[in-house]
Amino acid sequence: MPSSGKPRSLGTKQKNELILKLMLFPSVIALIGIMVPFLIGVFTSMTDSKLYESTYRFVFLRNYIANFRNQTFRISLRNTLVYTVCAMALQLVMGMLVVALLDIKSRAQTFMRTVVIFPLLIPPIVSSLMWKTMLQPSSGVVNYLLSLIGVAPGTWLTGLKTALFTLILMDTWVYLPFTSIILLAGVQSLPEDIIESARIDGASGLEQFLYLKIPWMKKYFILTMLFRICDSLKAFELIYSTTKGGPMNATRTLNILAYEEAFRWSNIGTAESIIFTLWIIAFLVSSFLLKAWNRSAADM
Repeated sequence: MPSSGKPRSLGTKQKNELILKLMLFPSVIALIGIMVPFLIGVFTSMTDSKLYESTYRFVFLRNYIANFRNQTFRISLRNTLVYTVCAMALQLVMGMLVVALLDIKSRAQTFMRTVVIFPLLIPPIVSSLMWKTMLQPSSGVVNYLLSLIGVAPGTWLTGLKTALFTLILMDTWVYLPFTSIILLAGVQSLPEDIIESARIDGASGLEQFLYLKIPWMKKYFILTMLFRICDSLKAFELIYSTTKGGPMNATRTLNILAYEEAFRWSNIGTAESIIFTLWIIAFLVSSFLLKAWNRSAADM
């Protein structure tokens, strides 16, 4: 009898191992599906491939060197970093203001939470075209409303000094609800007994928010920064549908430049080198933020 139980246990163990391997199979397929195109892209970035030509030459890092020598690339890199940092910072600050309003218990709390989510329901391309119409210098409703209070009309998307900042404001309008939802979840994850202890000690609502909730939300700040930086670095539809990188190079980012190199000038190798440069930036930033998030989670 004891000997009969041994094969049965071995059979169960083999069955469990087989199930585990079968469960890992989709992950392996997904990993291959991600890595193969990625490696092909890296290889293509080191060639002089053209969109409509099958032949190419391996040029190693020549595309990358040429990019950093190109003034348009440097301007696009600067615009990308300015757009990303300003959009992320503005959305964090405004997100906290929105959360402060939504966290206050009132009769209008449910209504306010519903209203805040509205921009997320509109596709970014529709939002960009809507704002492009509203910001028209001669017929836009924004300049009309400003004229009613005596403010001179602005060249929002056509001015060299205003176009990029206008796009940042548009990006903030579209993605502020996403930021607010994450931060609101962070505020409401604070244990109620801690808030109750502070209330018993005489802390006001503002003091609770500043000295309890904001320090508690450190990891949620990092998580929001991670999502918004990665999204802003690859922003395309909002910019291309409104300014197409203009006027001049005022709003041209690395994504816009790569698109033009690929589909306007047919330089697939150059376009891939631009995209891979953008990937390196995103990888370095996300790695730093993930380490900071892990440290913050451990401290909490």
